[in-house]
Amino acid sequence: MTRKIPVISLEDFEAKAKKPIMMRSLVTSIANGIKNNLESVSVAEIKHHDVIISVPKNEWKSGLENAIEYYIKTEEYEVCSKIKQLIKRL
Repeated sequence: MTRKIPVISLEDFEAKAKKPIMMRSLVTSIANGIKNNLESVSVAEIKHHDVIISVPKNEWKSGLENAIEYYIKTEEYEVCSKIKQLIKRL
């Protein structure tokens, strides 16, 4: 089964209004990328612009580190623990 990526408006993306959705998608996509040995993962699609935001494998670690910072600020420490496990697998 193929995972659906979130579709967000350009305005929401620029305003970071969908940050929780983007962070969840980033972590889930990278976890899937690690599991399936992918070279790049798609994180979101920008509505009405035919743009898909993707993250190449060489940027996964920094993306996950940014996600940890976000989840520390939102006090979601269980997610931080899962992200640290993903970083170890890189």
